[in-house]
Parts: sequence; structure tokens; C-alpha cells
Amino acid sequence: MSQNPDEPRDKSSREKSFESGLDYGAFASAEPDFPEDHLGQDDAGTDEDTAEASSNPAAGVPAPADRSAQPRDAEPTEVVPPVSQQPRPPAGSAESAPQAAPTAAEEQRTTALPREDPPAQRTASPAVSPASPVAPRHQRSPDRPAARARRGHAVAAPNEDELQEEVEKDKRGVSRFFTVLIAIFTPLMLAVLAIRLVATPVFLMVTYWRPGFPDDPGGWDLRERLLYGSYGTDFLLNAADSRYLAQLTPNGEPLFTDNEVSHMADVKILLWYAMIIGAGLLVLTLLMALLLRAWRPGGFARGVFAGAWVTLGLLVAVAVLAILDWRLFFTEFHNLFFPQGNWSFPSDSTLIRLYPEQFWIDAGIWVAALLLLFSLLALLMTWPTKRRRAHRAERLTEVQERKRAKLEDELNKAAAES
Repeated sequence: MSQNPDEPRDKSSREKSFESGLDYGAFASAEPDFPEDHLGQDDAGTDEDTAEASSNPAAGVPAPADRSAQPRDAEPTEVVPPVSQQPRPPAGSAESAPQAAPTAAEEQRTTALPREDPPAQRTASPAVSPASPVAPRHQRSPDRPAARARRGHAVAAPNEDELQEEVEKDKRGVSRFFTVLIAIFTPLMLAVLAIRLVATPVFLMVTYWRPGFPDDPGGWDLRERLLYGSYGTDFLLNAADSRYLAQLTPNGEPLFTDNEVSHMADVKILLWYAMIIGAGLLVLTLLMALLLRAWRPGGFARGVFAGAWVTLGLLVAVAVLAILDWRLFFTEFHNLFFPQGNWSFPSDSTLIRLYPEQFWIDAGIWVAALLLLFSLLALLMTWPTKRRRAHRAERLTEVQERKRAKLEDELNKAAAES
């Protein structure tokens, strides 16, 4: 059977036109033939998850070249594959189905790989993020502005209420404590002052000269009695020892016995202790008065005012006890301050003749009168009249204004340094 010589040419032309319908440029490339490259073109219309997985490759795997960006050849491909290489059938033919199945399986395996975000897109942990605030371990209560300023910490400007509260609380506790101490010290100082004024030759002379004072049963006249009695009061106030009384020998005989000299020495020691304590309390009171004047004006006056009332109360209590039973009061007084028991003497002893019972009664009256006088003077000098209260309020306001200005300067300086 003869063959038409034109038929191969037509067949070759049809094959050429069939082959030219395939995009060999999409398959022939310089890169390796990975399944992912074909899946990105064949399954372009699949669901969004498969497209997202194909478009976002895992970290560390180079992304395939974008095939859609490459322009398709408008002209048929002129290069014909070798004879040993079979041309690829069309995508819709039955021969291409067996090859598409492995490609789909490979796609499934590829999309099932765990997906890892790029390092640049990782979210930093809050624990290591420098921008995240770190919660403090211990929550401290806010200090007062003055304390923060003294420690040099950076402080914000406090409001007016905080400043006023700080100024009002400044030295308030210690000022009240000083006021209470002054109220306690006042009766003791007044008592020591009254006893010191009574233990003088002036009181001895006034007492001996007053009408009704008993005469000496031994026959001493007023001048002798005043002379010998002055030795005893001088001994209480001078710096001499017991020989000052032991060496008194009028008419060649000792004036005082050893027991009497010992008791007078005990009285001298007790009196000196009282005066030293009173002087110490006076110094402390003056120091506290100066501090209160600078910290809390009016505190010293309030302390003295309260102490005067305490003195009057104690004076009334002691006077009632002495009036009810003088002998019992006298005995218990000596037992309290002279427990050694050398204070009792016979009626004909020198001490009893010079300082009889009436002498001590008069001394007690004088001490009580002086305490009453001192207490009344203290009350009059510190009575909180309207004028004095206004004056103290003005002084307190001035002190608080100075404290406020000083506190503001400290806060401003601390804020400037920070």
C-alpha cells in the first residue's frame, strides 16, 4: 500500500502543534524538579490552607521561585525532546493520572510538615522582654516627704495637706513628753527650794523671836540659843565635816554628843542630795524650756501650770496627814529618810533644846506656806488667759511657717539633685 508522501509531514505538523500546546518552559528550568513546584501550579484553585502552606515555606527551607511571575511563551516551543525521552501527555489525559497521584501524595506529606514561624516573627517572652515592667518584690509604704528628702530619694512635690500634716507632727511627741516631765519636776523643785529657804539662820531667828515660842528648859537665853542653833544650820550648808560640831566645847564641855553629830551629818547629806537633785532638775527644765520654745511654743507654760496644780494637790494631802496626827507623821517621816534609827533623843539633849517639837511644826508651816506661794505664782504666770493663748498661737504659727519653709527647701533641693 503506497503511502502518501505528504502524510508524515502533516503528522509531524500535528504533533508539532500538539507539542506546542504544552508549556515546556514551565517544566524545563535550571532548578531541580521538586514536587512542591508543580503543586503550586496544578492546585492553584485548592483551599486557602493549602495555598497558605505552599506560599509560606517552613523556616530554613528556601522558597521556590514564583512560577506565576515567569511569562509564558507565546510561541510554540521549537526544542523537541530526544527520542529516548517520551513527551509528557496532556494534563487531562488518562496517562497523566498515575503520575498525578504520587504528586498529590507528596503534596499531602509536604503540607503535613510542622510549620515554624520565622525568627523575626517570634513573640518575645514577657519574662525576658526589656519593655515589660517588672513587678516589685516588696511593696513599701510611702514615707513622709521629710524622711524621703533627708535620705536623698527623688520625691514628687507633696500637696498642701501633706506639708501641713508634716509640719504639725514635727516634734509633737517629744514636746508632749517634755511637757509631762516639766509637770513632774515642778513639785520637786519647789519643795527643794522651800526647804532650802527654811534651813537658814534667818528662819531660826524669826522662829526664836516670835511670841509663844517655848523657852529653853536648860536655862539658855535667847542669844545663847540663837548662837548655838546657828552652828547647826551653818553646818548643814557649809562644806565642813562632822568635826565642825564635835569640836564645839562651850564651858569646856562638848556641845553635841556623838549620836547627835551623826544625826546632823545624816541630815546634811540628805539636804545636799536634795539640793543637787533639785539643781539637776532645774537645769533639765531650762533645757527643755529652750527646746519647747523652738519646737512647740507654750509647752513649757503648760508643764509648769500642770506642775503647780500637782504641787497644790500633794500639799493638801500632806497637810491633812500632818494635822490629823503630827507625831505619827513626824515619826514616819524620820523612819523613811533616816532608817538607821539615830534620830530619837532624850528631852534634855542639845538638839531637843535647840530644835524642839514646836520648831519643826513651824518649819513645816513655813515650807507649806512657801509651797503655796510658789504654786500660786506659777499658776498666775502660766494661767491660759485669752491674751496668752492668742500670743502662743501666733508664736506657734511663726515656728510652723519656718518649719514649712525649711521642709520645702529640702524637698526642692532633693528634687533638683535627682
